[in-house]
Amino acid sequence: MHARIAATIIVACLAFSSARAQDAEKLTLSIPPEVTEVATAGTWSDADLSGVFRATVLTVPAGETTQAHLVLQLMSVSADGNTSKVHKTVPVKQIEDKKLPNAFLAVEEDGTENEVTWRVTSYDSNSNADIGALVTIDAKGDVQVKDAPKEEESAAQQPEKK
Repeated sequence: MHARIAATIIVACLAFSSARAQDAEKLTLSIPPEVTEVATAGTWSDADLSGVFRATVLTVPAGETTQAHLVLQLMSVSADGNTSKVHKTVPVKQIEDKKLPNAFLAVEEDGTENEVTWRVTSYDSNSNADIGALVTIDAKGDVQVKDAPKEEESAAQQPEKK
């Protein structure tokens, strides 16, 4: 009897686990191909709400090339930490105005409470140039964008010291 109950529980758990995996696959398949990168970083809190910051890069056709768009979101997290929802969405017009053909994200700084800074980089093959911006968002959804300093040369690129 106990063996039958244990077997039933194991089969039920496996079925549930399989269903959750299928749900994750189904959810992944629903992401539009224009979403080329998503990153979360940092934490924010405002009154009784708190959560994390999320950045999404969308790359859409623009004439004979593509154009990157950056959308930042404040994701609120439930008190038990099991669910989240979009609290605020902020399209970053300054990135859109640059008409970048692509964009890649790296967390520049997330140690400051209630704000995070992403380094947004783009490579333009026509001009063989890297373009960079630092994008900071705070817990109110205010965004600041400034040109990024050039990243330091790697050790391999630096002249050899004698």
